[in-house]
Amino acid sequence: KINRIKLKSMRLNKLFILYSLLGILMASCIKDEAPNAEADITGISFEADILANSYIDLNPSYDESQNAYPIRISVKEGTDMTKLAPIFELTPGATISPANGSVQNFTTSVRYTVTSEDKAWHRVYAITVREQKASNIPTTYHFEKVRIQKNIWQEFYEEQESGDELTWASGNSGFKLAMSEAKTEEYPTVQSANGKVGKCAKLETRSTGEFGNMVGMPIAAGNLFIGNFSILNAIADPLGATRFGTPFYNKPLRLTGYYKYKSGEKFYEHGEYTSRKDIFNIYAIFYDGVKYDSAGKRTDVTLDGNLPNQNYEHPNMVALALVSNPQETEGDEWKFFDIPFDYQRYGKKIDEARLAKGEYKIGIIFASSKDGATFEGAPGSTLLIDEVELIYE
Repeated sequence: KINRIKLKSMRLNKLFILYSLLGILMASCIKDEAPNAEADITGISFEADILANSYIDLNPSYDESQNAYPIRISVKEGTDMTKLAPIFELTPGATISPANGSVQNFTTSVRYTVTSEDKAWHRVYAITVREQKASNIPTTYHFEKVRIQKNIWQEFYEEQESGDELTWASGNSGFKLAMSEAKTEEYPTVQSANGKVGKCAKLETRSTGEFGNMVGMPIAAGNLFIGNFSILNAIADPLGATRFGTPFYNKPLRLTGYYKYKSGEKFYEHGEYTSRKDIFNIYAIFYDGVKYDSAGKRTDVTLDGNLPNQNYEHPNMVALALVSNPQETEGDEWKFFDIPFDYQRYGKKIDEARLAKGEYKIGIIFASSKDGATFEGAPGSTLLIDEVELIYE
């Protein structure tokens, strides 16, 4: 009886902690958005089927250089950028200028101002629309450029001479929920000056302190990936919060680059430290990013952090490039990796017509702890990544 009472008490405590943390998360989101909490864009659509990727990040960080919140939209190749009429969903009672559904010229960014229902607050968005082409997607990654988000953590991006760019995602925003007082250099994913050539990406597994322990997320692996991270799902569905992939128009062949790795001293799993040795992970996925129903209606598919736990098996997977025999490096040695994409594993043929329309997606993922997605790893495990190239035909 005593054991049952204790067990029930523990369950109630966990539920109390979970609901408390959800309240904190909601309050944190509201605080971050204030005083513009009721002056938001909550959805964007177009009457014509022009979107190349249905996912649009509607919760961007403020960009001081633009004095606005930047929203980027990818449309299909050949779309007339001079005559687009986006339809916006807004927080209740809010209004937008220029007018909702009005035709605008998106050859350059268009600024929209959303005003709250009580007219007391407003928010300015800078909306950029670009055609999704193969040439828009950088395939060499040097990790020389970062932006500061929320005045604290770093966001990597790659920019081409054409002005097109690819923004890398990470779990840094989730780490902020647990370690709000952490300094920039204490985040799991940061830039390091000691690259193979110039600067590089530094991924380090970090402890998440008391907050992380309370929610069963005691460590945060340093990670970097092509895709996006959903902060709203960071606690309730952490694996689903990491969404992998962006449309790609070519057949990937190999992923190459350089790394350094040092494992942390103590591995944390199942609530205690063990003698297990930590190791990193580097992999890339190529998959079918679209699903059609019997009526021919298209739905975007995005794979997420559950994939490694499923042994990289998913009905939409087409090819996998996975680092084999990952090991620690010695001293200042940079180790070269060259990982081929394995197409035989899934037995899929690429539909060239659909490939040309961008219906397949590419995702590249780096992590300082291989099992960090399930919050197992050694604090201090550090992976440096530099001079990465995606080779394709």
